[in-house]
Amino acid sequence: MRTLTAIAIAALLAGCATAAPPAGVQTFTGEVWTWDVRDSTVTLWQDGQRVRVKTTPEQIRTLQLHQFARVTGTLAPPSDLLVIGPMGPVTAVPKGQPEVVELKGAVAAVDPSGRLAINSERGPVHVWVATGADQRFKVGQPVTVRSSVQAVDLVPASAPAVPAPAPVGSPSASPSSEPGDHAVVTGRIIGINPGGVLVVESPTGPIQVLATNSSGFKVGDAVQVRTTVRTAS
Repeated sequence: MRTLTAIAIAALLAGCATAAPPAGVQTFTGEVWTWDVRDSTVTLWQDGQRVRVKTTPEQIRTLQLHQFARVTGTLAPPSDLLVIGPMGPVTAVPKGQPEVVELKGAVAAVDPSGRLAINSERGPVHVWVATGADQRFKVGQPVTVRSSVQAVDLVPASAPAVPAPAPVGSPSASPSSEPGDHAVVTGRIIGINPGGVLVVESPTGPIQVLATNSSGFKVGDAVQVRTTVRTAS
């Protein structure tokens, strides 16, 4: 009986030793920039460039924005921008009062296409800004971030509703007459991290903002996030 057991274990170990991972599977390391739960892809910031990786849902669930991660998967081709939200045109109807937070911090990473990572006094935030951000913000530069998180109901655009500033899935970000970069993103909460950090879907991947009372939100809630980023005086 002992002999048979030893042979079975030896055969199992031999099988494990000769098994090869699927073709193209590698381990990628870098700062988590965005991810997409629909096709299990994550975008890492690696050596000054973005690397898109096809991975597993299990690994996606462990990710946190603006943190260094090791991801196993295959190199994925660039993807067109995703439009997030229910099918068909919808209107975001505000409900309740918005939660407003203003923080000071420093720029941690800049994406010229319109994303900014900031190390704030309450932890990292990740927001939309206008394109050409590298011309206005530099890594290490002190900034002030003002964010407003408003719970909303998403209703068909054809239904009577209170007008809202932006439809779901159509974030806008641009410089305005007021100082700083202003952005509006409407999407669903896909994660709530420690410290009151809300992870909200957007067409180019999740953004990460702070709420004064994150217990008032849950995963799946629709929210409208307004942010202003300006250089600190």
